[in-house]
Amino acid sequence: MKLSRPAGVIAVASALAMLLSGCGGGGNSNAGSDQFDKNAKTEITMAGWSLKMTPEFQKLADAFHKAYPNVTVKLKEYSADDYDKQLTADISANAQPDVFPLKNMQKYTTYAQSKGLADLSDVAKQYTNDKNIDVSMYKAQDGKYYGLPYRADHWVMFYNKDMFKKTGVKEPDGTWTWNDYTKTAEELKKKLPAAGYDANSVYPMYQHNWRSVVISFALAQNGQPAEKTYLKDNFSYTLPYYQRALKWQDEGLTINWNTSFTNKVQYQAQFGTQKAAMMPMGTWYAAAFLSQQKTGDAQKFDWGMAPVPQNPSKKLPSTPITFGSPTGLAVSSKISGQKAAAAKKFVEWAVGQGGADTLAKLTTTPAYINSKITNDFFSAEGMATDQMSKDAWGKFDMKLEQPVSSATDTIEDILDKTHSSIMTGSQKPAAGIKEAEDNIKNQGVLDQ
Repeated sequence: MKLSRPAGVIAVASALAMLLSGCGGGGNSNAGSDQFDKNAKTEITMAGWSLKMTPEFQKLADAFHKAYPNVTVKLKEYSADDYDKQLTADISANAQPDVFPLKNMQKYTTYAQSKGLADLSDVAKQYTNDKNIDVSMYKAQDGKYYGLPYRADHWVMFYNKDMFKKTGVKEPDGTWTWNDYTKTAEELKKKLPAAGYDANSVYPMYQHNWRSVVISFALAQNGQPAEKTYLKDNFSYTLPYYQRALKWQDEGLTINWNTSFTNKVQYQAQFGTQKAAMMPMGTWYAAAFLSQQKTGDAQKFDWGMAPVPQNPSKKLPSTPITFGSPTGLAVSSKISGQKAAAAKKFVEWAVGQGGADTLAKLTTTPAYINSKITNDFFSAEGMATDQMSKDAWGKFDMKLEQPVSSATDTIEDILDKTHSSIMTGSQKPAAGIKEAEDNIKNQGVLDQ
């Protein structure tokens, strides 16, 4: 697995950061000297969301307790939709749980600057030269680590093998560009009806309505680092990606963006009920798909994963380039002694082999991957087991979904409006991109 790292964690001046920094509190300067006593009865708390539908938190807590019987991890449930808002309020009130997930990198610097997170540099040191995990993206501007990754989902292409077999269309071989993807979709469009699929409701592909499905692929695959593109107010490389996305919906290769957005089409249903033969999506979907097959919400059919198609304007890379975002764990700076030591021991365990073993058995993609973890992940009932699926899951060059910067929140809001404007046809792609660049420039959030 090859992971790319951001150029560094840059200062954040968002409203959220102001709220957090204004509440101060200061870190626990003694956290690094706390020694863990595995024989001491200890209870720590950990944040999670949607606990009934997201078993990973309880599974991690139970598995850690099994490894360290004298330490109990008690969960505190947050709203999945308002997690950052609620956690921010708790940090501001010095009431954060002892351990809490950092949902994505976009908010990492904000939290790191809040003084509500303990320094985890001593834990990170154990993993900095470990080939099975990349923790470098969590190294803050001050050289310290305030979080470490325990999950790392990236985007792959899910495809329905049965639909390919029935139509006689050649399956992906792991070397596709987006042009190959388009040609295959056009061929499927012609052959699906003859294979018995409803021409009015079954599509060759499903392109979900998120902006990242267009912009983040363009950002990851344009060949330039974000410091020379995204953070220089240059989004010209998104033009061919938008032109292709519009072509796909104009030719009826996927559901129209307006229909998808307005009707809140669920991507799980599109692929899971065989309404689409191909679908780029994050690796998290594998677990949801298997779960829905058990409940009957998804149909049972032969399926697989392939690397996402690559930029046709560039030389095919030796390792497929995709995008993704890790999920991290942090420890409260407001605890000390045995409690702080136990919380850090939990993070150390969850980030490494112990946590990865637990997550892989749930078909959840951990940040720590080796051959044993790969075997555990692909041993789940109903999981695709072919070599290309394993390679798509385990061998990739992951760029961050968006760079970590003080400007990111503002830029993402502008790009969100640009995306809907282009995909609904309100603006031509070139005009929409130019307007976005002008709007970002006018915000004054970037050094020009």
